[in-house]
Amino acid sequence: MRRFVSFIILMLWGAVAYADGGMWLPLLAEQRIADMQKNGFKLTAEDIYSVNKACMKDAVMIFGGGCTAELVSNQGLILTNHHCGRSYIQKHSTLDNDILTNGFWAKDKQGELKCNGLKVNILSYMEDVTPRFKNNADYDSVSNLILAEAKAKNGIHYDCEIEKFYAGNQYYLFVYQTFKDVRLVGCPPSAVGDFGGDTDNWMFPRHSGDFSMFRIYADKDNNPAEISSSNVPYKPKKYFKISLKGVNEGDFTMVFGFPGSTEEYKSAAGVEFSTNTLLPARVMIRAQKMEIMQEAINRSRAVRLMYTSRLASVENAKKKWEGEILGIKQCGVIQIKKDFEQEFIKKNSSATYAKLPEQFKSLYQRVGKNLRADAYFTEAIYTLPFFDLARTMAKLESDCKADNPQEIINNINATRTKLLSALASRDSTLERNIFCRMIKIYADSCPDYTPLWFKELYFNQYGGNAERFTEYFYNNSVITDTTKLKSVIDKYIAAAKTGKKAEKNFVELNNQLISDPAAKFVDTFINMYFSKISGDVNYFDFTSDNLNKQYQKALLETMPESIPYPDANFTLRFTYGKNERMTPRDGIEYKPFTTLDGVIAKDNPDIYDYHVPEKLKQLHAQKDYGQYADKDGTLHVCFIASNHTTGGNSGSPVINADGNLIGINFDRNWEGTMSDIHYSRDLCRNISVDIRYVLFLIDKVGGAKHIINELDIIK
Repeated sequence: MRRFVSFIILMLWGAVAYADGGMWLPLLAEQRIADMQKNGFKLTAEDIYSVNKACMKDAVMIFGGGCTAELVSNQGLILTNHHCGRSYIQKHSTLDNDILTNGFWAKDKQGELKCNGLKVNILSYMEDVTPRFKNNADYDSVSNLILAEAKAKNGIHYDCEIEKFYAGNQYYLFVYQTFKDVRLVGCPPSAVGDFGGDTDNWMFPRHSGDFSMFRIYADKDNNPAEISSSNVPYKPKKYFKISLKGVNEGDFTMVFGFPGSTEEYKSAAGVEFSTNTLLPARVMIRAQKMEIMQEAINRSRAVRLMYTSRLASVENAKKKWEGEILGIKQCGVIQIKKDFEQEFIKKNSSATYAKLPEQFKSLYQRVGKNLRADAYFTEAIYTLPFFDLARTMAKLESDCKADNPQEIINNINATRTKLLSALASRDSTLERNIFCRMIKIYADSCPDYTPLWFKELYFNQYGGNAERFTEYFYNNSVITDTTKLKSVIDKYIAAAKTGKKAEKNFVELNNQLISDPAAKFVDTFINMYFSKISGDVNYFDFTSDNLNKQYQKALLETMPESIPYPDANFTLRFTYGKNERMTPRDGIEYKPFTTLDGVIAKDNPDIYDYHVPEKLKQLHAQKDYGQYADKDGTLHVCFIASNHTTGGNSGSPVINADGNLIGINFDRNWEGTMSDIHYSRDLCRNISVDIRYVLFLIDKVGGAKHIINELDIIK
């Protein structure tokens, strides 16, 4: 039966038009190739995915565990987004050498900057292993066996993973090469790479040069290796040639990358609960954090260096959720889902499947209150600045249990380093303000989900006054003051040197640690979460997973045309569409591209995110665009297309009909972010930086002609 269903699905995949969106598995590219060629693609399915020859999948990779990047030279050069590389750029930035603000281009390979902890994963192959899980086989035991076999077959330089598709109705094995020596080659100034900042994020028209460049290094045999000065540039099987022909309205476009997560087959009850309850709460909390962070960043360069990446992370999801709410309401997605479920019930009137929509609805009614509390807890409490520090501080207690005094001292010093390093990268005033705002929001919104210790202090002793509670907290906790913290750690080290008295001294110090307001706050809130919230959250996760598996199984069997591709799960996919304009609402039209003229029009030296660098203004005034100008005489900056993308596609290559690189995907339009739940060609566009603007910035602004010479450019 399963083989028959799979065959039907594949036949239907060939009939589904690209206009319906889609995040397609490259292994099954053969099922899409006719439609792709009909829409202008000039290559074959084997050019997309093959295990027998070099192909596009060999030039695309996971970057840093959350983005996509692509190879663009035979010496391991890779391109991704500026916002994907930002945290590594920030780590190399200091007040004296602020490459985040000023940009950076290594003059040669010796000047490229090593990035500790940065990894890229290049897919070697994927394999359908669904038959191995037949007859309700134990998932863990079967997975472990498959992974062990794959590891033995491929060797030490490969990592293997098994991913679920269609909510666990299909399984695939993925085998990757993981490279751990990845170095920063260059990036534009943040005023270019993040032009428009929060205001322009998720918006079109867009004028951001959102790219950064790195290089993969390997050992002398071209295998992955730990960071080492003896490593050499990686020699890839495949890299993308770069086209200077540009993209014109109506041209075929393809995005190849690692989309993170979608919920295309989410129930009507689930979409309704998220849209009306969960997302508005998350948006409100993040907006409050952003306000505090932005005010502090505007006042201090040092704070900007510390918090730019953190602010971007908070802002990115917040604005995306706002757009998702807007798009869902504008498209009437909740009603579309409800109408579809009525059709589903009719198709399955004699089967147990018909009960599934009502079961989803009942599930949300049962646990909705606790799911709301979970959202407030995770957004307002669990992410408080000191929460992780308090857990690290608690490690001092276990540090004292080593076998000898010197080992104890070594352990304590290791904990000291972690704590002081973390404190050094934080601004106490900013974080105090966030703490005050967050506890007020949480206490006002979820009074039934506060621990007794907090209730007695916050509500009874301080009358629900967040400022007074914050003052008590910061005056009495050692975790909020570097001097106090150093003093406590020094006492632990001194105690370790007291011989027989050490154990007694450690007990006294540990008791003081346990009674610290930060420790009390963390311990009591965590205990409250596990006693009041987590049970229903776990029940919801387990039950909804089972219901989703049944629901998608039913769709595959009875309505396969409605489920042509699996939800995104951060595995390699391709999507295709066209460069085309759109009308998001009455009276507004988004043209297919933007130009440098728009960048200059937005220039405002008084606003950090719109302060155009002088060099860029000079080149614009002189119209000195070189070979990167479009045939219309302007310099194109960004373009939109009807490719179905999501988070994780950041940094993905945008490819033309000939398979050459024409852009780097970096965003979606605000009105179309609901494509994670419902794709609409009328409202959904991906946004990419034109590769010609990237090359112009490297060459004309950055002066890195040696990089241009390394690339394979097609004019």
